Amino acid sequence: MRLKDLKDKDIKKLSEILAPKIVDHKIFKFMCPDGSERLDFVEAYLRYNIPRWIECHDYVLTDENFDVLVVLASPRRSSHKFSGKGAKRMKKFKSAPAMFYYRGNLSYITHLIAPRNKRLKVMTIFADNKHDDAVFELVDEAIALSYERDFNLMYDTLTRRLIEQMKQKNFVVTYQKMFASTGYVQTLMMLNK
Repeated sequence: MRLKDLKDKDIKKLSEILAPKIVDHKIFKFMCPDGSERLDFVEAYLRYNIPRWIECHDYVLTDENFDVLVVLASPRRSSHKFSGKGAKRMKKFKSAPAMFYYRGNLSYITHLIAPRNKRLKVMTIFADNKHDDAVFELVDEAIALSYERDFNLMYDTLTRRLIEQMKQKNFVVTYQKMFASTGYVQTLMMLNK
């Protein structure tokens, strides 16, 4: 289900329900290494970013139970500072600027490897390993959107968990390397249309 025109109270509710389910997601472990404050960080991250993704005409997909969030965002649009609604909440986390480092890195890599003749959306899946059925329903929805709206679709991950299943969905690995000085392997996979 695609989220559009959410009110603040709906975003708050979604963030509160989803954050505990994805608190151990590798991207959040990178952005907020302190496990004691990570849940608050994830909630603040969602409350800060969901409205921005929607305003920028990115695609935000979730299942009916808010177990999974799939975001299709433009990698070329990134900021280097917190501003607007929710910025104060994000600034209280000393590691929060890691979000901009991650986005900047992603923007740079996609600039090098993605075709320039079409719009590009990068798919990030926020889910634990208990909800794979919901994940792949949303991946199918994302693939359908990429055909319907005519954009290239690239999957970005710091885990190897879904790579084989994504290959079965016709994604091919276009980039794979250790991410920064972490133990995570960043993989980018392009939908082979």
